Amino acid sequence: MAAGLFSIQSATVADVPAMARISGDSFVEDRHTQMKGFGKVPYDLENVFSSELPRFIDSPRLVVRKAVREDTGEIMGWVAWGFRGFTPEEVAGIGGRNPETDTEKDTKTQMSAERDSNASKEETTSEPMSGEDSTSGNDDASGDDPISRLEAMTDADMKQWMEKLMPDGTRCMYVVSLAVAPKWQSRGVGSALMRWGTAQADAAGVFAWVHSSEDAWQMYSKHAFEVVGTLDVDLDEYAPVPPPVELGGDGKWGHYVFRYMKRLPKAG
Repeated sequence: MAAGLFSIQSATVADVPAMARISGDSFVEDRHTQMKGFGKVPYDLENVFSSELPRFIDSPRLVVRKAVREDTGEIMGWVAWGFRGFTPEEVAGIGGRNPETDTEKDTKTQMSAERDSNASKEETTSEPMSGEDSTSGNDDASGDDPISRLEAMTDADMKQWMEKLMPDGTRCMYVVSLAVAPKWQSRGVGSALMRWGTAQADAAGVFAWVHSSEDAWQMYSKHAFEVVGTLDVDLDEYAPVPPPVELGGDGKWGHYVFRYMKRLPKAG
């Protein structure tokens, strides 16, 4: 596909269907997400984001940005950044809700003409982060549903790390979620969305952190995030069914490693 320009812009509620679809598509091959789809209440990431994204966009503690192809207007990917210890006015200014402060809206980036064959599966990064600004995608907490038990365990681990990384009084930023449409992955879109946020963190002099999916942590490493903790999940312990034959493998879901990653601010 030919190279072209894309810009990083503020997302709106009208963008929710396209952004939710991108999130669902970008996690099609993620084993953790695949397995949750076989739960008592089948997990559907597109539906989760269809519900979550309007709240993300309206939240005074979040900034949601999208990457838009200049020639077609197509949304190529998006990111939601959370802000801890910032006032609503500060977040509004950073997010460009006041047109006088929206300096990033017209920033254009050259898209790579070819995919990077050595690139990791960047841009399939994280489901909505549980805790301050998100909810679990499965509301059935019954003890007989192994997926509910899995979500309770991962949510509890997330809560512990949130308390450790950003206790009361902390000023920082964090990635709530980032996704890039599969056809635009490894073309610099995810990196551009990341750079927008890390530039804000550097300007504010604050650290940033992320709860990374298994496939995305190497992309975050390229942006100076370092692993500070992991959660190694034996998916088969929570599997309602073995993986379908078409998914390949040896009849096991295997282990899945979440990584908590932190990036210190760079001096100007």
